Amino acid sequence: MSAGAIDSEEMAPEETPPPPKPWKDEGYPAFSKWMASSEDFLILRRFRKVNTRALLYLQNKVARLEEDLDNIDASARQMPDEFADSGTFRGDPLAARTATMERAIPLLQQYNEFLVTYSQVNSWSTAQKYHTQNLDNWFWNHRGAICEEEQEFASHKDDLVAVLNRPKTPLRQLIEKFMPLLDTRLFRSAPREQHVSSPTTVYLSNKRLDAVVFGVVITLGLLLLLGPMWTLHFVVDGVKRLGIITGFIFLFTALLSSATIAKPFEVLAATAAYAAVLMVFLQMSGGEEA
Repeated sequence: MSAGAIDSEEMAPEETPPPPKPWKDEGYPAFSKWMASSEDFLILRRFRKVNTRALLYLQNKVARLEEDLDNIDASARQMPDEFADSGTFRGDPLAARTATMERAIPLLQQYNEFLVTYSQVNSWSTAQKYHTQNLDNWFWNHRGAICEEEQEFASHKDDLVAVLNRPKTPLRQLIEKFMPLLDTRLFRSAPREQHVSSPTTVYLSNKRLDAVVFGVVITLGLLLLLGPMWTLHFVVDGVKRLGIITGFIFLFTALLSSATIAKPFEVLAATAAYAAVLMVFLQMSGGEEA
């Protein structure tokens, strides 16, 4: 039966494959799956301008209710005593004041929740270049899958955020640019259920890449400690020694800035400690010569 099926297939006239329909075969199902498959792909807009305008709109609504309450309180003070009691919620004689408070509470809750949520979103770091490049590459490799007007969000580079941002050091980003190295099985991530099977999408193992970065940092760190120790031992001239120390301090600062996500004052503190160690080396080598 299988031979007959093969023969039948071979005897059938060759048909021209139908033109691709990415908007039908891929579309948002494929785009959503790709975005959800890696923390480096989930890139969205934060809509700063619209969010700010919405907050201003809600703020204005709350301000109007505040003005209404102030006017009601001012009017009550001009009324007879039986209508002027503002010291009770339970027995408030002015129904308008109670109604205004009832309208203000849900509006304030909406405003406060919106304000807190947006402040958190706005504090997120803007998407890095490699984030936006991933997005642009998918649209290029899957032309026609998503409506052009709905791809427009990717052009707002300064308004894009990586929702699941995992900070990467400049050294890690540099290593990821060596595609011939990353194409090896050593750095490929094991297939997972959420991964997308695509010739243009590569999933890397964070654990292995971090191990490589760790190894590079440890190696360079040891060289920056042992290098000046041995170099200063063979150099006699004081000016040259200071030049050597200055050079190693600059190298240490460059390594710390590129291999870590430390803040500037942390880099400065670590550099000062390293400089103190080098001065100890300088004194030790000078004492031996004496």
